[in-house]
Amino acid sequence: MENDFYLNCYIEKLEETGKKPGTLNQYRSVLQPFISWLDVYVEEELSSINDAHVTDYIEHFIKKKKPSVATIKQHISAINRFLVFHHINAAVSTELAKPHKTSPLEQQDFISEQEMTILLESMGQPIDSAARDKLISRNLAIVHFVRYKGFRPSEISSINMDMVNLVHSIIESKRDGQKVQYQLSGMHAQYIKDYLRTIDPTKKPKWRSNEPLFVSFNNRSHSFQYDYECEQPKRLSARSIQEMIKDEVQLAGLRKLSAKHLRNSCILEHLKGGQPEKEIRQTFRLTHRSALYRYKQYRESILSQDDGIKK
Repeated sequence: MENDFYLNCYIEKLEETGKKPGTLNQYRSVLQPFISWLDVYVEEELSSINDAHVTDYIEHFIKKKKPSVATIKQHISAINRFLVFHHINAAVSTELAKPHKTSPLEQQDFISEQEMTILLESMGQPIDSAARDKLISRNLAIVHFVRYKGFRPSEISSINMDMVNLVHSIIESKRDGQKVQYQLSGMHAQYIKDYLRTIDPTKKPKWRSNEPLFVSFNNRSHSFQYDYECEQPKRLSARSIQEMIKDEVQLAGLRKLSAKHLRNSCILEHLKGGQPEKEIRQTFRLTHRSALYRYKQYRESILSQDDGIKK
């Protein structure tokens, strides 16, 4: 995980100050879930987070564990000290330990069909940038994964070649010992094929291997990167995927949009389609029964508005 580095540095420093093993284990048990949550749900590096991210995590922690007020305060204090150590201005108040409600989703939390059309059309147009234009097919394939399959940037980064079957246009992943297949559209599969053709044969990931589907790219040398220590193509990071999406959104002249907006729209689409909630949670790797609550609330608000217009 990309943020483990920050946690390990902090624990090492605490150890140098003479903290006992039991205390170190307690700090790690509190902070490791926070770090994992940043990697999986937020896809942000620790240095980039703000108060809202920490607040969201505490809400997530409360929903999942239903801890006592004292435990919540303990976690907040530990996280605040951790952030201060790394000079990150994102501390939050222990007032969060009091009962509170998660903010409901609004229209601005989704990407509209019109915005998505504008984005895809813009992404398909060359802009006389050697680096960016070489990556058109790759970037379109990635954005399709987010908007139409609901993949998080971290999940896209972790796709290996042994998960890819372009003959049948399928991506297969495993979660909790179960296989989940994602059927790609013909266009999506073609973007992946076109992207793979742009990679130098010596750096191209091998089929049916644990090498990454999406390879890191050097914008200066205009070439894909190879990890000589691991003896395989260098994996494109989740952070790079996030930045690419933000850059393409800006090029398209749209409001500030992120991978989260695209994924939100994909989840809502499946909910509107009547797919059973259990299947939706499995499809989108949602671990909690309450994970769809805000989406259901938003869907109901839309239906209510439609009923009001008809009347």
